[in-house]
Amino acid sequence: MRLFLASDLHVDYPENLQWIESVSEIDYVDDVLLLAGDISDEMHLIERVLRVVKARFRHVVFIPGNHDLWTSRSGKGPSFGKFDAILSLCREEGIETGPLAIGKALIVPLLAWYDYSFGQPGPTIRRGWMDFYKCNWEGLQPAEVASRFEAMNVIPDTTGFDAVYSASHFVPRIDLMPARYPEKHKALFPVLGTDRLETQIRRLGSQKHFYGHSHLNRNKVIDGVTYINNAYGYPSETEISAKTILHVADL
Repeated sequence: MRLFLASDLHVDYPENLQWIESVSEIDYVDDVLLLAGDISDEMHLIERVLRVVKARFRHVVFIPGNHDLWTSRSGKGPSFGKFDAILSLCREEGIETGPLAIGKALIVPLLAWYDYSFGQPGPTIRRGWMDFYKCNWEGLQPAEVASRFEAMNVIPDTTGFDAVYSASHFVPRIDLMPARYPEKHKALFPVLGTDRLETQIRRLGSQKHFYGHSHLNRNKVIDGVTYINNAYGYPSETEISAKTILHVADL
């Protein structure tokens, strides 16, 4: 059994939806797919994609991303309400959202939100970051949203497992971004992730951590942990993403 990783499918773009629906129906039937967030903000597309991948993989683990929790096109209800609806959909479709043990390997999904531990957003981000307009946190500030998600995470006993893998949608540490990252894009750093994730990764003793959100494919070892991002991304992002599911471990 193999573990595959993908994130940031953004199937609102028809070509992205066509790609995920073209994934082989026979090559992965004994494998696990980890989807690290951002399928779509439309519930019917989230449901469609989850059904597609569940039919192709033995197990699917899904972590909702920020786009999945936008509500501006789905009745403008609370984003935590949409989160609950996504979890309910996952239960109905047989999609894993909590820790999954496969033999001697343990996969632990970690919920999160950015809390400005990577820096305070400047005026450009405060004006233009779409989460501020399309999510409805009912008056909660980002750090309060991050705290609520952090409290939902299950940190299981890892005794007896030979391999522990963790995963999140958001970036767990800012030094995963390249040192020579263009200055104009560094304005995004405050909304990329949170240091809270790194604390939980170290508590778990993860050997590998998988994440999404930045749309920048990475494979980097820091202090004994391998961090991997395999975002599909927007159609135009052909230079920073591999446009494939990625084999990241044998289980």
